[in-house]
Amino acid sequence: MKLRKQGAVLVLVVALLGTGAAAAWANPPAKVVFFDSFTFDDTWTCPGITITQHNEERDTIVEFSPTKLQIQRHGVATLTANGKTLTSNFSARIFLDPTTTEVKVVGTVYNIQVPGRGNLLLDAGNVVIDLSTDPPTIRFSGPHQQLSGDVAGLCAYLAGP
Repeated sequence: MKLRKQGAVLVLVVALLGTGAAAAWANPPAKVVFFDSFTFDDTWTCPGITITQHNEERDTIVEFSPTKLQIQRHGVATLTANGKTLTSNFSARIFLDPTTTEVKVVGTVYNIQVPGRGNLLLDAGNVVIDLSTDPPTIRFSGPHQQLSGDVAGLCAYLAGP
């Protein structure tokens, strides 16, 4: 009799787990992956220097629910100015909840290094932007040289011989 009860409990547990798994499987998050390639001229980072930036990236957009959207961006940015070429690998996630006014960015946006000179520009960590204020309120942690305007090293390198 004891074995029969244990068997019945086991069947019930398996049935409940199967029902939960079926429900989870029935509603996977909506996911879109696309590749993008674009170029623009940056005339604001280093006054007097036009930096042409070309991005090759893969973007993955996942909608977990009506209140949870995530965008994953991976790619390489190639920056050219004054005959010099630099690259930056980037990987960042953008978290959105359409019911709030905040956008959160986590990861590396810029990581430009030159052999023998080290980092010229590092913009990585967390950024939270509150769009309900004018201008938007920005809170960040981690080194954010591009965001904070600490671009002297990059500009000096691009301006030099």
